[in-house]
Amino acid sequence: MTKLHTHYDNLKVARNAPPKVIRAAYKRLSQKFHPDKNPGNIEAAQIMTIINASYKVLSDPDKRREHDEWIAGMETASSANRQTSRSSYSTTQYSAHSVNNMALLEILLPIFNPIKGIVVWTFFYVISIGVLTGIIWLIGSAVDHFRGKS
Repeated sequence: MTKLHTHYDNLKVARNAPPKVIRAAYKRLSQKFHPDKNPGNIEAAQIMTIINASYKVLSDPDKRREHDEWIAGMETASSANRQTSRSSYSTTQYSAHSVNNMALLEILLPIFNPIKGIVVWTFFYVISIGVLTGIIWLIGSAVDHFRGKS
């Protein structure tokens, strides 16, 4: 699950931060990313736009309350989705043997994925060497047979 990113995160303050703390955080960040202090830096200008938008919402009590309600709604929906996925997973029946095999596969698969290509190419290399050796031996035997050395 991804973490919900809010205006509080943009200003690096807690959700219950008082207006003074929000204003201080805004001042600190705006001094750091202000376009006058970062001329020509597009990234700083974009960050400053985000900081301004966040401060505009969090400095207005009505907009802040709406934002808090939106956060609560998103967290409730996320919690309900997690609960639904857990219950559907827990109702699925697996034998203990298959669960242990799956756990073993989850552990070993990351190890074998890089090795898989090497093993496959080595297998084909060994087979091709064997085939070439067999062909050379067969040709040598045929030449000896026709020369009468058999």
